[in-house]
Amino acid sequence: MKTYAPSLIVVSLAMALPVIADENSKKEIEKIVVKGELLPTSAKNAANSIDVINKAALEKSGADHIQDVLQQVGNINYSSGSSRARFFQIRGIGERSQFVDPVNPSVGVAIDRIDYSEIANAATLFDIDQVEVFKGPQGTSVGANAMAGFINLASTETGSGQEGKVRVSMGNYGFQQLAAAYGGDINNKAEYRVSVNKVDGDGYIENTYLGRKDTNGIDELSVRAMLDVEMSQEWTMKAVLHKFDINNGYDSFSLDLNRTTLSDEPGFDRQDTTAIALTNKYQGFSFADAELFISHSNSDLDYGFDEDWAYGQYNDDWSFTGIHPDGYSSTDYYFRKRTADQLDLRLTSKDKDWVVGLYNQQKNADLTRQYTWNDSDFLSDYDVANIALYGEKRFALSDSINITAGLRVENYQGDYADSNGTVSSTDDTMWGGHFTASKQYDDAFLAYFRVSQGFKAGGVNGEALSKLNDANLQQFYFELREHASFKPETLTNVELGLKYNSNDNKLNAVATLFYSTRDDMQIKQWLTDNSVVPVFVGYLSNVPTGSNYGVETSVNYKLTKSIKVFAGLSLLETEIDNIDRLEEDPVTGEDVSVNISGREQAHAPKYQFNLGADWQLTDNIIANVSFTGKDEFYYSYSHDETADSVVLANASLTYKGDVIDVTLWGRNLTDEEYGVRGFYFGNDPRDGWVAKNYEQFGEPRVIGIRLDYLF
Repeated sequence: MKTYAPSLIVVSLAMALPVIADENSKKEIEKIVVKGELLPTSAKNAANSIDVINKAALEKSGADHIQDVLQQVGNINYSSGSSRARFFQIRGIGERSQFVDPVNPSVGVAIDRIDYSEIANAATLFDIDQVEVFKGPQGTSVGANAMAGFINLASTETGSGQEGKVRVSMGNYGFQQLAAAYGGDINNKAEYRVSVNKVDGDGYIENTYLGRKDTNGIDELSVRAMLDVEMSQEWTMKAVLHKFDINNGYDSFSLDLNRTTLSDEPGFDRQDTTAIALTNKYQGFSFADAELFISHSNSDLDYGFDEDWAYGQYNDDWSFTGIHPDGYSSTDYYFRKRTADQLDLRLTSKDKDWVVGLYNQQKNADLTRQYTWNDSDFLSDYDVANIALYGEKRFALSDSINITAGLRVENYQGDYADSNGTVSSTDDTMWGGHFTASKQYDDAFLAYFRVSQGFKAGGVNGEALSKLNDANLQQFYFELREHASFKPETLTNVELGLKYNSNDNKLNAVATLFYSTRDDMQIKQWLTDNSVVPVFVGYLSNVPTGSNYGVETSVNYKLTKSIKVFAGLSLLETEIDNIDRLEEDPVTGEDVSVNISGREQAHAPKYQFNLGADWQLTDNIIANVSFTGKDEFYYSYSHDETADSVVLANASLTYKGDVIDVTLWGRNLTDEEYGVRGFYFGNDPRDGWVAKNYEQFGEPRVIGIRLDYLF
């Protein structure tokens, strides 16, 4: 097991920033409240590893989706394989894709408390007030969806105290945005806010066969509305409505390993979600306040791609005319209907030092897969019911020492059935929680120690079971049968955090050391066969253990009255134990089992950093320059191909007027080419199906101008 040099740790511990924010006074810093915690917690005093990105920091980079800002957060990565990133990895842990089988996420996503795990195409950022990234297990507050961490998005609050806004943005690659947000008071007991956001863009791919530049384009409509009503002196109610209508293209992978594609049937990545939530708070009890949160969401999720990434057709005699005589033509389409209902009932003490709650979620996902090589549509149905009891208690041992303990016990039941006759049920009872001790040495310095455990449920590999009798996969029969299902995984994390906020607010810093162990670690593996036509089968399996450890640091320093500098460095070491995979022997051509124990985990770069400055040029003009970078990382467990290391340069220049704000922004200004998803197999008949590292690339140089009219 590798270790860090002591000098590197010392340097890292000297750097930190608990809040990625553009606050200008100590008073403003103290206003930042972490909304994803069970009990009221300020970001400054949170004894947990949390990065909070406020609205100013979100907007200065021209970001319109969560994937555009995660580069600035240490030890968080994402995978694409879709039009938008919707699977995230925190400290090297998290899913990377979803095809046939249901996914139990390691990193949860919520927008206004509504669960958007697995469907984060909806994580658009217009009128989002705050993004919170929780690192490490959130086993008490969230449970099964947050073994590795949790991403929480909160919309701008209601009422006339918030600014109204109309936004018009334009950029290269056909980027256009038209958006508006407004709120106000209906009367002295009710207030509201509504935001509407429309984003369009061509994407960063040119389809040379079709002569189009929009086959990987963006077409997104986001609507969010909130209503707060004071029903009585003791009873308040909040209603939330979401509507996301996303009609994006998906045409990202190129046989020529670049940004030009040859697909004759480019794919799609669509999401149509309607969600509603109600929160009732009652303060009439003498011993505690009661809160009931309920939500319902309904989503149609359509995802598909041109599997051959090329053009061509079959003739009457089944010969092929197209990119090559040995080519093939097929498409793979997935149509899901997802419904989810949440109920969260909690009691919180009047002193806000304890909370107990009951949580229940019912979720259903119906899949219809239309695949060229299937005789008929593949259908599956997955019902999930999880119920949990949780609680958290805070103790003050002295004026400066506080203890917090939390516990969650959760039962997770899943029922799976498909058109191949596979019927399987899982029933897992898991527990998580944390014990945290913190000491406030003075107004400026806080230290904490935290031990936490998170969990995620097991499940069934329906795709593997469905392929048991596939004539093209007979050599994998025993491998597939062995991995019909997989067990729950648990993550235990030990963490030491240091936070410093100077009294004059010139220096804000945090450093976090963590060590995590994974038991019954779930990993995604792939079996491929190109003997007749390309066949790909994915499945989840368990390996005994894995370890993830490292350090996260950053610093925010007000160098002069007009210049603020910030920097961050995160280091990560990961390891897997006792993992085998099938590889083709280069001599015999047979599939043999190869052990890759000791290798790094997938999508887990060893380092990430950010460095930059904000410069108040005049009373009205602000300049920002930043650099973000990360190390190379493995794409998968089924092969050893990697994404290259990368450094991205970003900048913005903002004019702030009385009613008009104008921002010029640019990301990846040096036009670096970097991968965000990779597969290794043969798919090009022109070179005899030689296996290659096919990559989906992140955004190239993008520049734009944004105009906001404020009222």
